[in-house]
Amino acid sequence: MKPYEKCASCTLKWVYERASVRAVEKKRFELIRRILGVLSKEFLPTVNVGWLCNETIHSVREFVVDSAPYYKGLKLQSNKVAQELLSMARMFIEKGETDQERFNRACVLAAGTNVAPIGLPSEGFRFQEALDMIEEKDPLPIVTEDVFKVAQSARHVLYITDNAGEIGFDSLLIAKLKEMGSKVTLVVKKGPFFEDATTEDVSFFKLDQLVDRVLAVDGFFIPKETTPPLLDCIKQSDLLVAKGTGNYEALKGEVDGKKTIYMLKAKCEPVALETGVTLGSFVVKLEK
Repeated sequence: MKPYEKCASCTLKWVYERASVRAVEKKRFELIRRILGVLSKEFLPTVNVGWLCNETIHSVREFVVDSAPYYKGLKLQSNKVAQELLSMARMFIEKGETDQERFNRACVLAAGTNVAPIGLPSEGFRFQEALDMIEEKDPLPIVTEDVFKVAQSARHVLYITDNAGEIGFDSLLIAKLKEMGSKVTLVVKKGPFFEDATTEDVSFFKLDQLVDRVLAVDGFFIPKETTPPLLDCIKQSDLLVAKGTGNYEALKGEVDGKKTIYMLKAKCEPVALETGVTLGSFVVKLEK
């Protein structure tokens, strides 16, 4: 996705607040100067927003590493909450009367768990929005018919995850993809990377026993910037499934016509405009 003007201040806020959690005041000045240095040089209307975030994060790598203990506890809390809700989530999915309805419900829950704030998370995620969906307190987001049809015909799926905790709900959708006969390659972040899912979170939910392969990428996944073996997986895949706002920003316009299912919450005006929904809405969107 190409940036809007607001993406500059949002990138500054997103990276600074997360990377500064354990920095002393003097170091915080250095941190913000480095972020601004990247933005002043690289913030152009032609760049990819995900690439811009990666460049910014790489410039402050030691701050990211130093912040890891803060996120370790937060991620564990999120994983435990998700784990407690999974049995209810499975029951909600299986209430669907057809294969398509059950698949759609799994997609909706995957989208409904994309709740990490743009600002700094101060506690583990509670997934209240997803719980409201499970208890049918709120109307479910619309899933177009094409989503199921495309998934049904896919043989090789590249599933790009977002945050810890919510990756547990991803497992329910991945199980449906596996039931359809798809091979699934799971993409997570190389740790440490704030609240994002890494191989540790994969192990927590035993997703390595469900998917065919797990690969870790250093930052947001940008297809044109990647290298083997992930590059080979992209070529082999006939469907991409991408979770979260950050992955939408990174992949939009960068997948060379690959069919992609995006599942996220539209947390900012640019993403709401790009996806065609109101700000704060959950989205399950197929782009071909």
